[in-house]
Amino acid sequence: MRKANSWPVITYANMQSFQTNPPARSWVIRRIIFRIFWACCAIALVSCLLWQKYLPAALIFAVLLLTGLIYRTAARFAEIPQNLVDPGVGANEAEKKDSLVSVIICSIDPVKYELVCGNLRERFGDSPYEVIGIHDAKSLCEGYNRGIEKSRGDILVFCHDDIEIISPSFSSLLRTHLQTFDVIGCAGTSRLKDSKWMSSGDPYVHGVLAYPAANTWPSDLFHVSVWGGAELTQIKGIQALDGFFIAANRRVVDSVRFDEETFDGFHGYDTDFTYAAFLRGFEVAVCKDILIAHKSTVGDFEGVYKTYASRFREKYKDRLPKEASDGMTEQVDFPYVSHAQMLKVWF
Repeated sequence: MRKANSWPVITYANMQSFQTNPPARSWVIRRIIFRIFWACCAIALVSCLLWQKYLPAALIFAVLLLTGLIYRTAARFAEIPQNLVDPGVGANEAEKKDSLVSVIICSIDPVKYELVCGNLRERFGDSPYEVIGIHDAKSLCEGYNRGIEKSRGDILVFCHDDIEIISPSFSSLLRTHLQTFDVIGCAGTSRLKDSKWMSSGDPYVHGVLAYPAANTWPSDLFHVSVWGGAELTQIKGIQALDGFFIAANRRVVDSVRFDEETFDGFHGYDTDFTYAAFLRGFEVAVCKDILIAHKSTVGDFEGVYKTYASRFREKYKDRLPKEASDGMTEQVDFPYVSHAQMLKVWF
C-alpha cells in the first residue's frame, strides 16, 4: 500500500444553516387587504366629488386602479422564495434541498484526493457538504463504514478518488433525485445475476460513464459509454449499482451497512451494498442525467475478484438466478468527446 507523505488541506463550502421566514404569507395578505381598503376609500371620495356626471368614468378608473394594485402585490408575492411562503411542507422541502451532503472517499493517493476534492468544491459551490477522507482503509467496506460513523449529512456519497463529476448541476440533481429514490448511481442493473452488474445484459443494464481517451488524468478528451438507450432519464427498479459513485439517504445506512466481514478487500462491496438495500425494500435507481468520468475503465474480473464473486453468490444463493451469466450487453460508445461537448448535453 502506498504511503502518503502529506495530505492537502481542503477548504470546504460554507455550511450555514438554511433559514425560513414563516410570517411572509401573512405579510402579503395584510398588504392586499390594506390596498383594497384604500382603493375603496378612493372610490367613495371620487363618487362624492363628481357625483352623477363623471361617476361612470370614475368607477372604471377606480376599478382599473384596484386591479393594478392587486396585480402588483400578487407579482411581489410570486417573487418571494418558496421557502419563505409556507412554514410547513414548503419549508421542509427547501430544507431537504439544502441538507448537508457527506462525501466519503477512501484514498491513499494525495494527488488524486486533492483533484477530486477540487472537483467537488466546483460542483457543490455554496451548497452545504463535507468530505470525509479515509486514508488507511483495510477494505472499502471497512473504510466506508468508518466514514459513515464520522458523517453528519442527511445524504451520503461513496465514490472513488479517480472520478471527475462533469454535470454542472450535480448538486441540485443529487438532492432532487434523492427526494424520489433512496439510493442512486450512474450505472447498474435491474436484474442481478451475479456480483458483476453487467452480466444480465440487455434490456436490464442501464447507465452512462465517461473515461479518459488517453492514459492521462485529469483528461480533456473522453470516451462516453451509454447502456440502455441514449435518453438521459432515471431508471427505477434497479437491483445493484457500480461502485465508482453511489449516493444514499441517511435512512439507508441506518438499516444497511457495508459487509466488511465477507468483503474484506476491494471487490464486491458495491454490488453487495446496493443489492442488500434493494432487498430491504429501498428504491434504487440509475440517474443517467448525472455524468461522471472515471479514470479506471474495465475492472479485473480474474484472480482475487473470483474469490469475492464466489462469496457473493454464496451469500445470496437463495436470491440469485441459477443460470450462468451469459447475457449480451449492447454498449453505445461516443469516442473522443471533449469537456465542452459533454457540457452541451449534460448542462
